[in-house]
Amino acid sequence: GVDSCVACPAGTWTDEFEATACKICPAGKWSHSSGARLEGNCVSCSDSSCLAEGSARVSIGLRGLQHQPSPSIEQADLRVAFARDIALAAGVDVSLVVDLMGQNSTVTMDQGGSISAFVLELGGISANDLSKKFYSASFRETLVNSTVAVSGSRSAHLSAVAITFKPEQFVPLQPTTTSVTSTSTATSTSTSSSTFTRTMTFTSTELTSDATTILVASPSWWLLVVASVGSRA
Repeated sequence: GVDSCVACPAGTWTDEFEATACKICPAGKWSHSSGARLEGNCVSCSDSSCLAEGSARVSIGLRGLQHQPSPSIEQADLRVAFARDIALAAGVDVSLVVDLMGQNSTVTMDQGGSISAFVLELGGISANDLSKKFYSASFRETLVNSTVAVSGSRSAHLSAVAITFKPEQFVPLQPTTTSVTSTSTATSTSTSSSTFTRTMTFTSTELTSDATTILVASPSWWLLVVASVGSRA
């Protein structure tokens, strides 16, 4: 089921106002965006499985995760646990679940509880059948139980919401490099003045999912040049 305020995810539809359950598209058909209100929004796929690319993106929102304690080791354990949950639902080995950078057996996760991963080498099953598993109440409960098992506590606000299963070709994100140069001039009360030029190069990784953008940046080097010219009256 879904919260009454959450639109039906890809691969489903409903014509009921404030519905808490969505209907899976018929076999061989798929709705490619959320919020489908008619069965006619489910269009025929290029193949009967609707998994022509052999991979799919899984996006999950965990409400209340920000209330859980989150040391770095716990975050790593949660990413691995969620990868196992996704692999179990998809019926594949956990090594076929990768984060947005392509690392095996883990997921991409931010502090707000947004989780993204790809499942690779999907075959012998349709997107319709897989969506039934990922959109089920039991999968949501599995995610919550994994969070509790890792953190050792359960927040009253903890729940899995806004799960989306979307057939999509996997293309790993690549780091990008950005250079920023800034110049400033400072003048003292005496007759001397100084010009400062600082050049910084950042290596950043931009992780983009349907719901969130994560920007991680760290300066790799910087150069400071000071030129000073002065005269005294």
